Amino acid sequence: MKRKRKTADGILIVAAVFAGLVFLFPIFWMIRSSFMGLEELYQTPPVIWPKMGTTKNYVEALKQSDLLLQFRNSCAITALCVAGTVVSSSLTAYGFSRFEFPYKKIWFMLIISTMMLPAAVTLIPQYQMWNKLHLLGTYQGPALAIAPGTVPFIVVTLRPYFKSVPTSLDDAARIDGCGVFRSFFKIMIPAIKTGIITVVVISFLNGWNDLAYSMTFNVTPEMRPLTANIYK
Repeated sequence: MKRKRKTADGILIVAAVFAGLVFLFPIFWMIRSSFMGLEELYQTPPVIWPKMGTTKNYVEALKQSDLLLQFRNSCAITALCVAGTVVSSSLTAYGFSRFEFPYKKIWFMLIISTMMLPAAVTLIPQYQMWNKLHLLGTYQGPALAIAPGTVPFIVVTLRPYFKSVPTSLDDAARIDGCGVFRSFFKIMIPAIKTGIITVVVISFLNGWNDLAYSMTFNVTPEMRPLTANIYK
């Protein structure tokens, strides 16, 4: 039995390593291609590693006057998106996991149902709203549009984490004089820090990779992020 278990574990490890290499290969290919000239890049058959490595591609990219500006724009939009998404979704997930209120299941289903709405459906009404609120051409505009698309998924992700924390911790915090919000930030957040790290990564990737909202709401090139520059 031990030999069979070791064999099974060995097969799983080999399979996991193989799957990891498959998923990492596009990243390797991207980095490898960035150090190649055009002749070597389009060589047939392709070479695995550049024989005549060059950093000219990076130098030319950094010479573009708007690259660093758009990198700053991406960082600002992503930071606002992560902060708004994580705070609002964690509070929502905490409320659904700890409190009882009328039509709780209906509200939860309504939040989940918004995950089925594609971005194209909401672009025009959101553009009209953002125009009236003077949010076009700002960092807040794209961030406020990106965050609601991620909140339902993060609420579904964090809710089991909060439910796994014993309610006795809440009771002990209340006895010690903690209110709801103080208990949330002092007790609950440290207890589910692995879940918080997970949703921070998810919201970061969602904000950083956005193109539709940033192209629509940032009408001036000076406010557009890196994804818009790559698309251009």
